[in-house]
Amino acid sequence: MEVLANTKVYNNYQTAIPKEMREKFNIDKETVIEWGVNDDGTPRINFRKKVTVDDVLGMIDDDGTESSVELKRSIYE
Repeated sequence: MEVLANTKVYNNYQTAIPKEMREKFNIDKETVIEWGVNDDGTPRINFRKKVTVDDVLGMIDDDGTESSVELKRSIYE
């Protein structure tokens, strides 16, 4: 395992993300850090960007022909 940096756990279990990690993984204020455990028991950390409304807009193909009532009914069919 390559160690890029070390950090310390502060009061209230806070820590800082080292500059080397922020730069290597493009971590900014819009990054969500997911903490997990692999099947073998080793810790796992994943970085992903927050999903915004702009990310979701346009994902659904809507031709505008259905009313909101029809859309709600289609959920239960």
